[in-house]
Amino acid sequence: MTGNNTLSYRVGQLEKNYDSLDKKIEKLMTNDLPHLNQLVGSLKTRMDALTVVNVAAIIIGLVISKMF
Repeated sequence: MTGNNTLSYRVGQLEKNYDSLDKKIEKLMTNDLPHLNQLVGSLKTRMDALTVVNVAAIIIGLVISKMF
């Protein structure tokens, strides 16, 4: 390879890698990360369930305290 061919190859590689990096940055900027969305959804479900359990425990505690 001559110097010009090496430079052309390296520039081509750089452009290809930059395009890949640009797509990754776009995903981060738009927060398009499915695994995080799935984890947040799971966390929301857990928080909803714990809220119901805590409210029920408070109500049961109030009812029992009024009985005695």
